[in-house]
Amino acid sequence: MEIGRNNRAELAKFLLGVHEVDRTQSKQAPQASGGQQDRIQISEHAKELQHIKELVDRPDPAREARVEQIRRSVEAGTYTIDGKKVGDSMIRQLFVDSVL
Repeated sequence: MEIGRNNRAELAKFLLGVHEVDRTQSKQAPQASGGQQDRIQISEHAKELQHIKELVDRPDPAREARVEQIRRSVEAGTYTIDGKKVGDSMIRQLFVDSVL
């Protein structure tokens, strides 16, 4: 999945959990038999988004270990913050956000 200026809205909808119905498919008239069941078909794009969401939702053991290490350092009073690194990260994120 390529993320660029053209599909920022799609990414935002995905991250917010907003799902749109594909209205381009023709509707079939209900049959008189009454035994027909409704069907849906999920597009390849929707399947890809669903797979990405599953990957994002998976727990990351390395991240959990790092968060636990930081939590223990904060509780012990030994966690230090490098202001230069924080500032550099903020500026880098600003540039990334302006590109997206």
